[in-house]
Amino acid sequence: MAEPAHRITLDGDGDAIRVVLAGELDITARDELRDIVVRAVADAGPGGVVIDFGELAFIESEAMSALIAGLNAARTERVPFRAVGPRGLVLRVLEISGVLELFDS
Repeated sequence: MAEPAHRITLDGDGDAIRVVLAGELDITARDELRDIVVRAVADAGPGGVVIDFGELAFIESEAMSALIAGLNAARTERVPFRAVGPRGLVLRVLEISGVLELFDS
């Protein structure tokens, strides 16, 4: 079986949970990403959830829908939900789609 083209890891410091995205996120990562992000929202402390795009090279619409599910969960629970580190193609896709402006500043 081939290695996945993506890696999703969690890093918590007691205040915030950082979801670190790496590689390429497409439809094959959608369900895993949604489950991890929604769980991070449920487990987050006062610092909320930080989605770290720094190691991500590619993202497509199905993966973005998983992030929006997490964002909606965060809004329902009143948990801060921030984005850090998007660059290159990922930044461009997030900006053009309007998804980046949905994250907290």
